[in-house]
Amino acid sequence: MKTEPTDRQAIHAAVTAAYGAVARSRGATPEVACCAAPSTQPRDYSAEELAAVPKGAYLGEGSGAPVRFAQLQEGDVVVDLGAGAGMDAFLAANAVGPGGHVYGYDLTPDMVARAKGNAEAGRYANVTFTHSDIERLPLADSSADAAISNCVINLAPDKPAVFAEVFRVLRPGGRLSVADIVLRGAPEAIHRFRNQAGPDSWCACVSGALAEPEYLAAIRGAGFADVRLAAERPAQLQPGGELAAVAVSITARKPLDD
Repeated sequence: MKTEPTDRQAIHAAVTAAYGAVARSRGATPEVACCAAPSTQPRDYSAEELAAVPKGAYLGEGSGAPVRFAQLQEGDVVVDLGAGAGMDAFLAANAVGPGGHVYGYDLTPDMVARAKGNAEAGRYANVTFTHSDIERLPLADSSADAAISNCVINLAPDKPAVFAEVFRVLRPGGRLSVADIVLRGAPEAIHRFRNQAGPDSWCACVSGALAEPEYLAAIRGAGFADVRLAAERPAQLQPGGELAAVAVSITARKPLDD
């Protein structure tokens, strides 16, 4: 799903404003936000995972735990798309150790500032946070071993471009582990829902989401193989009626012979 340039600018502005406010206002206590599971569902992160990162790194904005499915190894170079305050980036940094490195990118300057503060407080030397559009990553070709993302690609206006960028920066055999929101329902219902959505509503996590087959096709279209659904749960926010928003965890691999 790709939007027109004017829509793209409006969506970026709305996302930056909304998540900038989140970065400035949320305290160190984890809280449930738009993509989090209903109260009857378990958290995406364990108490041990929450305790293993700096206070204030978890803002409750995710839809899964992508590091769990990324098969990270010591020394890996990892890209975190839409790193936010750094929750997944710090978990990844713990996994890859001092010989590895995590590059966290986010569109919102306030989030980047918060993540950098968390990294300093936690004395993380193997994490770098940078302000960047995830459709245009400032990394060289074939420079990373794994890429992770948590409930962010649904906010991007050009999702195929995001997956193409991830494919470009991964080395052959590199892994993708993404948690995101997808829509399930009749194509007609999804089309009606999208027509009713404006730029501001993208920040609610679901109106910019793709139908599940469309999302999986975008990953495969970038060149990825072994695209698999690793986990799923209901999303807290539901479009209602004929549609369901589902939080899914998806893994894929860049072919070795690319």
